[in-house]
Amino acid sequence: MDGLKRLCLLTGTVLLMALAGLCIIGAVMGDEWSQWFFAVSTGKWLWACTALMIIAALSLFKEIYTAQWPLAVYAGALLVLAASLTNCPCTLYAGYIIGCVGVFGLFRFRPDRFDIAAITILLIATVLVFSFVSLPPQLKSIFFIPHVFACFLSYFFFARASFLAAKYLFGKNPLDENAAYKFSCTGFAFLTAGIAIGSIWAASAWGDWWSWDPKETFSLAVWLVFAAFFHFRYLYKQKFLRLNSIWVIFGFILIILSVLLVNFAKIFAGLHSRYH
Repeated sequence: MDGLKRLCLLTGTVLLMALAGLCIIGAVMGDEWSQWFFAVSTGKWLWACTALMIIAALSLFKEIYTAQWPLAVYAGALLVLAASLTNCPCTLYAGYIIGCVGVFGLFRFRPDRFDIAAITILLIATVLVFSFVSLPPQLKSIFFIPHVFACFLSYFFFARASFLAAKYLFGKNPLDENAAYKFSCTGFAFLTAGIAIGSIWAASAWGDWWSWDPKETFSLAVWLVFAAFFHFRYLYKQKFLRLNSIWVIFGFILIILSVLLVNFAKIFAGLHSRYH
């Protein structure tokens, strides 16, 4: 890898982690602070620089474009987009299922019986919550099941990755670190889908794609932390196995904090809080 590509990846890693830190600060300070910071020139330039670094880094990931099932991902994305325009639940769910199949193939994920059982339970639980729990009118949306299910799936895969990362720290088996990386890739894909579908939902329900709600901001922080991890992991591969594992665990700790402090505590009041 030449020096320019290395510099791009390192710069992207630093910028992404810096933005993740700012998002965590924003979640603590409140949505008004986040809206103010990322609206001023400094915040705008940070977003622009980060976007350029991500594009530069993605151009290096040639294995993604030669992976299995890329057509299913594109087809699923188009169906989800069509559903957002037509408000057709059948189109949305079909697109999401096809997209999920594509994502599993894209990252060469081969689920075992435990994974299949867990995914099935998560899907059933999401459907039951939507069907039988009393929800506000804004939450009774065709986007509820895909959004919540995608987020739950991402948490599941990140939990598996964190467990394997911790297993590496104790057992020092490089295969555990590599497995943690692969589960992180799959979790990252579903977190991205969850955030994207949630934004479409927010625009249709509240007229705003992004409101810097504490849960949104924490989710974005998690996304940025793992995006930075993938930059670093692509650059150094398995040269820093211990650091890679700690990075994955840190990302999952952020997920735990976002669930405990935002969803189930009175600390951060917002649209995703049970006390809202």
